Amino acid sequence: MDNLEYKVVTSNTPAFGNPQKLQQVLAEEAQAGWELVELIDSHKIRVARNKSERANDAGRSIDPYRINVGIHPVAYFGLAAVLTIVVIYVIIQVAALSVR
Repeated sequence: MDNLEYKVVTSNTPAFGNPQKLQQVLAEEAQAGWELVELIDSHKIRVARNKSERANDAGRSIDPYRINVGIHPVAYFGLAAVLTIVVIYVIIQVAALSVR
């Protein structure tokens, strides 16, 4: 029986394409017993740990089950929405000026 548990950690930016950022995240995950299994792409990694590590989860300094690193997804997509609205507004204003 497999005594490992797995999780995929994601980033809204291509953080895992940066070797220093990847090593930083892996060092943080190692605090909870997680080890790199697969670098899926610059946005996703798969990690695994022995299920016996769960016994120490209450005293950890990080959330052992976090699945996102970097900017929070809500903030990321909120910022993208605001920037999109600004760009559309500018396009409409420029189009309106060229009609006159």
